[in-house]
Amino acid sequence: MSVQNPTTPAPGVPAPAPKTTAGKGLGIAALIVAIVALLLCWVPIINNFAAFLGFVSLVLGIISLVIAAKRRGSKGLGIAATVISVVAIVMVFVTQAAYVAAIDSVSTAVEDSMDGEVAAPAEVVEQAADTAKVLALGKAATVGSYQVAVTSVDLNGAKDIETANPFNDKAKGQYVLADLSVTYEGDKEGTAWMDLQPELVGSDSRIYDTSTCMAVTEKPAAETPGLTRGGSASYQVCFDVPKAALKDATLRVGETISFDDESVLWATK
Repeated sequence: MSVQNPTTPAPGVPAPAPKTTAGKGLGIAALIVAIVALLLCWVPIINNFAAFLGFVSLVLGIISLVIAAKRRGSKGLGIAATVISVVAIVMVFVTQAAYVAAIDSVSTAVEDSMDGEVAAPAEVVEQAADTAKVLALGKAATVGSYQVAVTSVDLNGAKDIETANPFNDKAKGQYVLADLSVTYEGDKEGTAWMDLQPELVGSDSRIYDTSTCMAVTEKPAAETPGLTRGGSASYQVCFDVPKAALKDATLRVGETISFDDESVLWATK
């Protein structure tokens, strides 16, 4: 009795055609292009080219699958290339959307700050609302390399502004004058008006910086001399803010350049 090999076709049944390499070359090319597209889809601007590569690899992958199906070729490379190219194309659109959203956010923030006012971060609003974290006028605190005290705040400084310089323009809202006293504690020379950034945190949850006020004050900050260790100076800063923002406003002083964004708040009344 003869034993039939399982791989041997039964008598009268034609043997299946052997596998071929049909479509393999296109499959390899499609896979390489798809991988390059996937790697580039994360890079801004360049990912536009990645989308093009993704579509090219998708077309090549589909063609390789068609050829492989007709000529009994291997479909593995074509399937892998098709899947990766689709993923790359999808990721291009996802990353593009993310980059556009990020750019719009930055653009909005820049436009918002060009007029000298921005929305106050939640932590600043919370700090301003906590009376335990707001210093009384005249009390000193450390800000960077300085001991700083806000000695007085005039929430309606229009008369003082006019007295300081009759050519000063009238306020768009209401002038606020603040007197600062500083003592330098650093090792090198410090320039207080450049190193420190006073801001008014309004009751409208917005932050106003000194660029809102172009008026000349009686004691301009820019005329403050450079200070060596232990040196002291005093000067005025001015804000032009809406009257409605002054009900429970606080004065915030931080470093102009700071990586931890630490600042101190003073009451304005």
